[in-house]
Order: sequence, then structure tokens, then C-alpha cells
Amino acid sequence: MKRSLIVVLLAMLALGVSAQDISLSKPPAKLGVDVLDAIRARAASRAFVQKDVSVADLSAIVWAGNGQKASIDAVSAASKANSTIPVSGDVDYINLYILTPKGVYRYEPAANVLKQVSTKDARAEVTPEAIPTAAFMVLYSMDTSKAPAFMKGNPAQFREIAVASASYGAQNIGIVAASLKLSSIVMYNLKADAAAAAAKMPKEEVPLFIMQVGYTQ
Repeated sequence: MKRSLIVVLLAMLALGVSAQDISLSKPPAKLGVDVLDAIRARAASRAFVQKDVSVADLSAIVWAGNGQKASIDAVSAASKANSTIPVSGDVDYINLYILTPKGVYRYEPAANVLKQVSTKDARAEVTPEAIPTAAFMVLYSMDTSKAPAFMKGNPAQFREIAVASASYGAQNIGIVAASLKLSSIVMYNLKADAAAAAAKMPKEEVPLFIMQVGYTQ
């Protein structure tokens, strides 16, 4: 038994995955819900019931919000970034964090893992409108060091583009969450400095907005 545990721990270290990280599953091929039905079911809510989300459902939601697709669009080649959200200049300047009662996690799309950056429940520090009964909070940010070449001299425009790109991810999350019987709400009332500190963002990273996701029944 002890030998097996040691082997597992060594394997996790070799993969760069700590015991606190969340290894996500591959997104399902289908959710069994028509997209129009999911749009009809999508609802904004500020009132949730306390209920944990499964790793499988969290995996699908996070992937929809900023994941990597299996292949590049071979028809239009409109995006080589291979992301589930459109980005300008084919640069992956959008980052996604998940905040839960158990800590703060940074989503790593290539590895499909949530890397724990803190064990603290920082949701109330990020926004005065934190909902304790929400299953989790999504925090979107932009990496200012990855501005496309044509926007290097216009940080205000780059921020607008970044918010637009992240908003596609928020829409994806809202639809997938609705398909999984969760509700969500997008909020721009966040404390940027506190959010950056909670997520241990590098200085070139800027928080954009948050979503709170949870069950209403």
C-alpha cells in the first residue's frame, strides 16, 4: 500500500501536479441538450443553494470558458489559437481563474488542469457582492504583455478587445452551465488590486470581471 502511494506521488510530481491541483476531465462530446433549449434555460441569479459542483461538470464549464479545442478550424483558418473563445491576433491573452471555498485556481488549458495558487476563500475580498452559496466564482483577466502587435500602442483599445474576448467565454459558460442545471451571473463590481493579489497574478496581468455560478435548487 505504502509503495503504491509513493508511486502515485512521484508520478504527480513528474507531471507537475500537486495534491491540491484539480485534474480536469475531457469535455463531453455532447451534453444532450439542444443549444436553443440551453439558451432558453440560461438564467441570471444572485440566490443559490449550497451545493458542490462535480469535477466532470466543472471541467465542461471551464473548458467552454477558455479551453483548447481538439483541432484548428481547417475551413476558415480564422483562428490558430485553438481556443474555445475568439482572440484578436491569434494571441492567448485571456486567463481564467476559479475561486471556491477551498481556494483559488488558475486554469491551464494546455494541461487541462486547475493549478491551486492559494488555499484561501478569497471571494469576499474580490468583490463586495460575493455570494457564499455559489458553487464557484470565475475570474477573467488579460495579459497585457501579450497584446497583438497592432494594439501595442493602444492599451485602452486592447482592454476593450480583451473584455470582448472574455465575454465570449462568459457566454459559453452561461450556456453550458444552464445545460447542467446551474445558473450564473456576470459582475463587473470587483476590487482589481484585491483580485490580482488573491490570484497571485504577475504585474502584467489585469483582472477584467467575474462570474458567480451555482445551483438554484
